[in-house]
Amino acid sequence: MAIAVKFFAVYRDLMGGSEIALDASSGLTVAALYAQLLASRADPRLRAATFFAVNEQYVPEDTVIRDGDRVGFIPPVAGG
Repeated sequence: MAIAVKFFAVYRDLMGGSEIALDASSGLTVAALYAQLLASRADPRLRAATFFAVNEQYVPEDTVIRDGDRVGFIPPVAGG
C-alpha cells in the first residue's frame, strides 16, 4: 500500500526532508511505522511527547494505516 509520511520540526531535520512516500505492508500501525523510521534516530524522550496524525486528524498510536493515508509525526514545539 502506498502512504505518505510528513515530518515536522526536529523530525524533518532527522530525516533530511519534510516528506517521503513509502510502500508499506498492510496492518501497519502508526507506532510501528514510527519504530521503523525513527526509533534509531530520535531520543526516546522525544517519542513520548510526539503527536501522531493520519489524514490531518490526531490519532492514537495504535491506529492502523490504510492505503493512501498521509501520516504525520509532530514533536512538541515551543514558541512565544
